[in-house]
Amino acid sequence: MATSRRRLACADCTRRKVKCDKEVPCSNCIKRGNQDACNRDVESSNFGLTQPFEVRDGESTVVEALSRRIAELEAKLNTTGAMRSSMPVLPSPGSRYVPPLASSSSSLAHMDKQIRQGSEIEDAASILEFLAWGRMKNPDHHEAILPKSPARGPPEANGEEHMMSELQVLQLHLPDRRQVYQLVNWHLESLLWYHGSFHAPTFRTQLQEFYDVYNGSILSPGISLQWAALLFSVLTGSLTCANRQIAQSWGFMDTEQDTLSHRWYRGTTTCLYRGEYMAHYSLDSVEAIATLTISAHMIGYSNQQSILLASAIKISQSLGLHRLGPEPTQPSERDFRGRRVWAQLCTQDWFSIPFSESYLIQPLHSNTEKPGNRNDDSAAIIPDSQPTILGYPRYLLDVAYIMPQLQDAVVASNTLYTKYEQVLRYDKQMRALATTHRPHFLSNVQIDPAWPHYVPWARRALAISYSHKICMIHRAFLGLSFTNPAFSVTRRTCIAAAKTILKEHVQAMEEDGPILWIYPAFSIAACIILCLDIFHRTTEEPETSEHRVLIEESIDTLKQYKQSAIAARGVKLLSELLEAVDRSRTNSRKRRAGSPNHQESYASSEKRQRFPDMRKFVRLMWGRDSQPATSSNDESQSADLGNDAAIDPLLRDGTSGDNDELHIDFPGEDLYGTFPLSQAPFDGASTFEHLLFLAGGFGD
Repeated sequence: MATSRRRLACADCTRRKVKCDKEVPCSNCIKRGNQDACNRDVESSNFGLTQPFEVRDGESTVVEALSRRIAELEAKLNTTGAMRSSMPVLPSPGSRYVPPLASSSSSLAHMDKQIRQGSEIEDAASILEFLAWGRMKNPDHHEAILPKSPARGPPEANGEEHMMSELQVLQLHLPDRRQVYQLVNWHLESLLWYHGSFHAPTFRTQLQEFYDVYNGSILSPGISLQWAALLFSVLTGSLTCANRQIAQSWGFMDTEQDTLSHRWYRGTTTCLYRGEYMAHYSLDSVEAIATLTISAHMIGYSNQQSILLASAIKISQSLGLHRLGPEPTQPSERDFRGRRVWAQLCTQDWFSIPFSESYLIQPLHSNTEKPGNRNDDSAAIIPDSQPTILGYPRYLLDVAYIMPQLQDAVVASNTLYTKYEQVLRYDKQMRALATTHRPHFLSNVQIDPAWPHYVPWARRALAISYSHKICMIHRAFLGLSFTNPAFSVTRRTCIAAAKTILKEHVQAMEEDGPILWIYPAFSIAACIILCLDIFHRTTEEPETSEHRVLIEESIDTLKQYKQSAIAARGVKLLSELLEAVDRSRTNSRKRRAGSPNHQESYASSEKRQRFPDMRKFVRLMWGRDSQPATSSNDESQSADLGNDAAIDPLLRDGTSGDNDELHIDFPGEDLYGTFPLSQAPFDGASTFEHLLFLAGGFGD
């Protein structure tokens, strides 16, 4: 019978996981000056602050303060208990649930290489949309589209003088006080409802002090450059999202609106770096970065913004924003500001999972509740059914929280059957969130005249964003849904969601509201889905002409954007895709005409479509002259294509299955029992993801 051995190592060495010489006191404790506390008793060991270093003159007060603070935190931990071990569930109706939030890295769906090798559909859809965003999806395409990094110039002879010259130029780009207040007030009234990244009353007070005390100069010694970054971030958002008529009413002509949007964005990053935001942490820098997202994608800084957001998350964690706990009855200014900017960072991080295939904020590592539905001026709690400046961001956080749960569930599954079950499960949860748990003011009810003027805009933005997230839930199976009837629910769901996005986009363009970056970005994603559907249909099917008309109308709508980098890339991308569709039809007719058995060839061609070779498509889109070395696999594939490769080098063969009627058909419980196992490769996201990637572009 096994017996427990008496531990000989001392308690402190055991806790520190270091080798102990098993003497009392041991040599380690003697070196640390902790020989009096050295013992083998776990219960009596000192788990508080020890003296691992010699306290110098003048440091005793700091050490004592730190010791008291650590003791307080340890007492709280002892009373709090162990952290939950299971993922939280969706909120029940009427509850004020906020998902816990946190900071860890996790991958989206690392699929088995053997499964991926048999793919017949390349990762085209996401690649194309990602290019419109200016984001990288597949590292294999780096050399096809990215130029070499520019060489670093010589260091400045006098760094302080260079810094002052930059800030002096930036001061010259700041408009007069009247225009600054116009831009800020419009942001607070017409944009803050969308992101809720900062506390409006606090910012108004800071802006007043900026002009009354510091004469509106960012060069004043008492001005925080990180707060100046927040100011420029707010100004950039206003000028980017305002339509031409509103900008002109502020005194900004068309060319100046475009120019200043870019310069103010760069001014924000200049203030951040000159304010040493990565060394001196503050809420100002985090708020500036979170607010900057509303303009960054629109004017073509998606790559930079993704890095800034990652740094903002780490700064927020260092500031303890992920450990704020439940919201107090009387929140402090730090709680007001920190809670809402942390919620916005979580939303942005989790919605970026399709791009990064990972997320930085692990929900289980945070206990910060989302901010309450408060009136910004009075701080009074208002029922969730009533609109406030935080009503939309609070609900969008609940929507975003589904994405990391889906990622973890899919990664933990091992077969196509179980992976698709998870997709359907979270599709169902998303639909429940959109019906049972949606706030009253965001539902399809009559608008109360007393509600804020942005409520119709919030409903429109929610319809577009929600439909896009439905597509993101199904994106891993989108490509397979065109070729395997087992995934027909995904095909019908994504096409219906795409049509909803395009319809809402047209109506949004007719309103006098802010121009949000999600309008062109998600419309491009919707058009890509319809393009892929056309690739898998015959010309005789009515959906082919219907979807093409929708795409062409969307291209005309995207052309109306005057300063959107996403829209400009989207127009180019979608036009190329439609031309690829036309070329595929022409190639099919030529193939049939040259076939010995014309009838047999015609019948088989009706079930065959041709997809773009993404590597060549990327080079075509971005005009790269360099051609990678041709591998033996490429040569054999060209040989299999015969004359078709010469007709159109961008096209290759793919096989399509029969298509079901396209109508919304929400999955029922019987689908789980009847879902057939498939041998198709699990890279269904590939076509969609590559197209998304292309749509993003790289010309930041």
